[in-house]
Amino acid sequence: MLLKKPCFVVYFLLLSFYCNAQIEVAHVSTKGFSAIGFGGFLNFSVPVSEANCLTLEGGLLYFKNKHDEDLALIPVLMGYRYTFDQSGAGLYVEPNAGYTFGFATISTHDKNGLYTGEAQVAGLATGVSLGYLFDIGTTPFNLSFRYEHNFGKAATNLLSFRVAHSFNFGRRED
Repeated sequence: MLLKKPCFVVYFLLLSFYCNAQIEVAHVSTKGFSAIGFGGFLNFSVPVSEANCLTLEGGLLYFKNKHDEDLALIPVLMGYRYTFDQSGAGLYVEPNAGYTFGFATISTHDKNGLYTGEAQVAGLATGVSLGYLFDIGTTPFNLSFRYEHNFGKAATNLLSFRVAHSFNFGRRED
């Protein structure tokens, strides 16, 4: 009986959210590492007005450079999507912040060239997306450019292009 209440809350939240399944092509750079990679995201949004939403997203990005070094980033971010024309569609900006978990096989060296281990890329993260929301028939799409900076010991800069399709678990009334 005690377990039914949390299950109901989770179910209600899922019905209230708008979910975007996203794929992206990204370029990452950090000291001694630069690569183009791919990733996927789930972006959940909760409407706070007719046109704007609070967002929560999580995902995975993977990069491999020409030296066979790997970098994987797992961002968990909260943000706010603001549509410029206040219609809920069209041009928008979405600043966000959170934490990025990261794993890397990037070798680090001290100033004398001695190996000091692998790069620590996990840390606080901030970013901003600039995009456009539109419908093709009854299918909502989202195209955006995104910049993200992770403040790990080996700070990373990420620039990506995203394509997203929305899964609507709940819809606003028109």
